[in-house]
Amino acid sequence: MDIIDHPNTRTPRVTPALNDPILTSLEQYWRTLRHARHIPARNHLNPSKIDHALPHAFILQRVAPGTARFRVAGQRIFEMLKMDARGMPFSTLFHPEAHEKIADLIEIAFAEPAILGLPLVSQSTLTRPKLHGAMLLLPMQDDAGQTTRLLGAFATPDAAQSRPRRFGINSEIQIRHDSLGLKLATSRLPHAAPAQSKRPDTLLHPALKLVVNNG
Repeated sequence: MDIIDHPNTRTPRVTPALNDPILTSLEQYWRTLRHARHIPARNHLNPSKIDHALPHAFILQRVAPGTARFRVAGQRIFEMLKMDARGMPFSTLFHPEAHEKIADLIEIAFAEPAILGLPLVSQSTLTRPKLHGAMLLLPMQDDAGQTTRLLGAFATPDAAQSRPRRFGINSEIQIRHDSLGLKLATSRLPHAAPAQSKRPDTLLHPALKLVVNNG
């Protein structure tokens, strides 16, 4: 598997790298779904095959160029944001100064399409230490055969977080960018996509450990 190598450490869960086991196992499963298809279909996902990664997993829906929303978000996203992320912009997870870069990156993932590995960091403050993370984005097709979904996973340390954290791109580590060498029609967004963006995908919703707001 073509993944950027990073120095091995004795505590990989303290500083997750792009070759974190959670990310690599999800990519391995994604590759098993490709078969003769260039891009796997979202409705072919089987949560039982990625049970160990579900708390870290999420699905994004493209709603405009450079803009995507969470359709499904695992427990790790909730722990970082301290809120249910479903229906919220992907950029909510990032510092405002990183939003333009994030918009460019997710559009690359949709439009090329491409696999992206993002090294992330949440900078330290007077009361909180620096927090590293790693994220994987994998293109998926919707029911109409358009590449309007991204299957992702977010690896961070297991330490408890008492307050919300926002992230930026870690400039000290190279971003992984593996173009799949295809030019697919991603610009023809379904007219109903914005209205549907706040509804979670039903396929993974029962299996993901989500926090549901019943209020």
